[in-house]
Amino acid sequence: MKREFLKEMGLTDEQIDKVMSENGKDVEKAKGDLEKVKNDLQAKETELDTTKVQLNTANETIESYKSMDIEAIKKSAEEYKFKFEEAQKKAKADMEKLQFDHALENALNKAGAKNTKAVKALINLEGLKLNKDEIIGLKEQLEKIKEENDYLFGETEPTGTGGSIGGGAKLKQTKENNSKTDFINVIKEVQAKRQ
Repeated sequence: MKREFLKEMGLTDEQIDKVMSENGKDVEKAKGDLEKVKNDLQAKETELDTTKVQLNTANETIESYKSMDIEAIKKSAEEYKFKFEEAQKKAKADMEKLQFDHALENALNKAGAKNTKAVKALINLEGLKLNKDEIIGLKEQLEKIKEENDYLFGETEPTGTGGSIGGGAKLKQTKENNSKTDFINVIKEVQAKRQ
């Protein structure tokens, strides 16, 4: 609305100012409403573009599934599952064998076996079973093997003969004394060179 139009209608300047002021408020409100509608429209267009991209991706994925051999995938999954289960069984069996071997080695050492390999060769391993740290059935077999092959076993308890503890203590003391003497000699040599 222009001022000239209102003047032609016979309005005073004061009346024209009031009309223009009200008109300005309406125009600004309309501009704000229009801007909101534009923003809403832009948001909807962006949402529509995103939906189109998602739809295209979904269609491409569906098309790729059409060319897939579902039966082959199922078979592959079953084979993988079987291999995984077999690997778990093998790992468990290996762990149990390792625990059994370790427990057997300890038991033979405690029994005083001089050569554990030789004693193992005489044991019927199929008749033995590991229960926690004890091998069930081993004690009876070892008693029989000891009766028939006592030369494969030595003392199970230390006899106290041989003086290895005393001798070891003397050897340690001698080494310490030699080390101290050597250290003192080195210090004396260094002091002599400085003088």
